[in-house]
Amino acid sequence: MDNLEDDKGNRYHINNHSLSNIWNSKQIREARLKMIKGEKIKSCAKCYEQESRGYKSMREPQDMKQNFAMTNHDGSIKQMPNSMELHFGNMCNLKCKMCGQQYSNQIGKELLEIGQQDPEWLSWVYKESGNVNIWTNNLSVEYKWFKNKKTKDKLFDYITENINELILIGGEPTVIPEFWELLEHLDAKGKLEDLTITLTTNLTNTNPRLARWLPKLKKWVIWASVDGVGERTEYIRYPSNFKKVCENLDFYKSLLGNNGKIVLSPAIQLLNIDQLDEILDWWFDFTDGIYDDEKFSVSWMAQVWYPVICNYDIAPTEYKKWVANKLRSSRNRFTEDPYILRFYDTQIANLENDVCNFENRQHFQKAFVKYNDRQDQFRSKKTWRQLVPQLELALTQQDL
Repeated sequence: MDNLEDDKGNRYHINNHSLSNIWNSKQIREARLKMIKGEKIKSCAKCYEQESRGYKSMREPQDMKQNFAMTNHDGSIKQMPNSMELHFGNMCNLKCKMCGQQYSNQIGKELLEIGQQDPEWLSWVYKESGNVNIWTNNLSVEYKWFKNKKTKDKLFDYITENINELILIGGEPTVIPEFWELLEHLDAKGKLEDLTITLTTNLTNTNPRLARWLPKLKKWVIWASVDGVGERTEYIRYPSNFKKVCENLDFYKSLLGNNGKIVLSPAIQLLNIDQLDEILDWWFDFTDGIYDDEKFSVSWMAQVWYPVICNYDIAPTEYKKWVANKLRSSRNRFTEDPYILRFYDTQIANLENDVCNFENRQHFQKAFVKYNDRQDQFRSKKTWRQLVPQLELALTQQDL
């Protein structure tokens, strides 16, 4: 949903409002009633678009009949939620290409540092806004609401008393001390045995205490945010270390037991669509060739929509055809898993159909080059031109 507001136009905040008031706020009640009627909701636009392109989305029904049955005529629900997606602010240790300031406080910091050297470039970034960076209104903002002891205690108590399914997202949860405090708190309260935890992580960091906590959980799932093999993921998820990522994956793999699962969750985009087959080959090597949805899985592999320069729809047509042919030639390697093959084929179809609906594709191609060239110059590491030479050739041939 968009930012929720009370009757006076004030944004809801855990410090000032009870969860029960937010849960049955006017906007939420209206959204429930629209869903029951089958009406489209503005906040779900991204999911509608993904589904129209053949991807799965988070909007797809989960316990729909049960939830509809619990909904009163005014859209309210008496039962409080027993599942929660908890975002631990925007504290992160990476500056991912497809991310924005609301999920990583490091992205804005770097943009401001580049801006000190190149004010004109920074002004251009602000002007382009969501085209080159998801969110650039306040590049120095840091969300640290969980540092407030009253808020933290209130949240921890609610989770302990009510939640049986917890999804943890950041920032990067594993670099936030309060994330570890939460697990310690739940363990001390004897809550882990009744809890399913899903952790979305960039795999740059783990903690030995997980070897004690994870086996106690009813179920745990690691959503592994890996967007390439070797130097490619280090570039996209700068400044990660691929070797360390693999070591941490092995750590979670060693703890799988009867209650664990690891899901590969790549953000498919212009900087890695050409490597999708290699990513999957690497993944199945990690899983020892196991196509087992109980222990290992791959997310629905939807493509990145924003920032626009990460959306591979903007690429030159001939480049997309080249990538589609590369992926199609590898297709037979994934026929054992119909689920993965379905979304793999969807990527190929979208590449071949040239479905870009952007009016000014060349504008975004120029923005891709300008943004990444300047950032690469500042970082002084491998560049996109070195890592994806076929893409560089396709873009420069167009005389941008």
